[in-house]
Amino acid sequence: MKALLMPAYEKLEIVDRDMPVCGPEEAIVKIKYAGICGSDMHIIAGQNPKAKAPLVMGHECCGTVYAINSTRIQDIKVGDKVTMHAVNGCGVCDNCRNGHENLCEHVHIMGTEMDGFFQEYVKVRADRLLKFNDDVDLKAAALVEPLTIGVHDVLRANVQVGDDVFVCGCGTIGTLIAKVAELQGGHVLVSETSDPRIDVGRKNGLHVVDGKSPDFEKQIMEFTNGKKFDKVFEVTGVEPGFKTSLEMVKPGATFVQVGMPGAIFHEFDINKVIFNEINFLGVRNSRSYSMARAVKLVNMGILNDFLKGMVSQIYPKEQAIEAFNRAKTDKTALKVLIQFGED
Repeated sequence: MKALLMPAYEKLEIVDRDMPVCGPEEAIVKIKYAGICGSDMHIIAGQNPKAKAPLVMGHECCGTVYAINSTRIQDIKVGDKVTMHAVNGCGVCDNCRNGHENLCEHVHIMGTEMDGFFQEYVKVRADRLLKFNDDVDLKAAALVEPLTIGVHDVLRANVQVGDDVFVCGCGTIGTLIAKVAELQGGHVLVSETSDPRIDVGRKNGLHVVDGKSPDFEKQIMEFTNGKKFDKVFEVTGVEPGFKTSLEMVKPGATFVQVGMPGAIFHEFDINKVIFNEINFLGVRNSRSYSMARAVKLVNMGILNDFLKGMVSQIYPKEQAIEAFNRAKTDKTALKVLIQFGED
């Protein structure tokens, strides 16, 4: 079988690998589509200390069950359309027992600390499988992992009907946070400074304002009727975005840091958090509970046309390296997929 291997940082190769063998309580999934994430760019650049070469990256996928050997999982069979939760908790630490496997003391994340989904067939723990309805278009299902992040982050912030919501950053994750927050009844504004992403966000039906605009503050005040926001999501991971987002939070409101900074923020005015009693939250990966919610949304078809519209291009596995180059350089590309399975 074919796999996209990172043999060393800043290098990718398409290689042949042996087919995996299905052991007890395991399954093998035939990958149809695997999505390229911004975090994959951090890995290949050597910026994730937990990701060591050689490694098969990839934590976003959908496909069909090729084999399953489980006495516990009875509702999933060969041929079913599935995705996989890439977060493998140990199941016995306090965090796992409390339903927070994303905070597991011994967590192993597929595509980071162990081989992931950029290959034709993947062996996983059977309990990591989540099933799609037979009629689900796998082009929509391919985006269920980033949708899961949107679900997880919105649930963490406890977005309520009527909340004014500010999302800083209109990439894939910012876009999906905004859409899920709208489903929750939020009144959502997205800020972006990249002109191509502003255009893409607006074409996707989002209320996007240009963070470079001289009347940016005026637009904010008009949106919130002279107030600031109940829920703020900082998705860019860069200091200017963080500083802007912190200015958007009304007293007593909630700030969620989603973006992963490449360096420490040196101008973090902690007094804004203290004296305004801001609920300052971090988010890490996702829980299987959040993915189950995202899969249910896909099965209901609520966002499926929107999800398919986020797919910028699909590359065959033979052009997987070109796909990475496109995802790295094209700011208009929300989601680039690699197709490992045939139609």
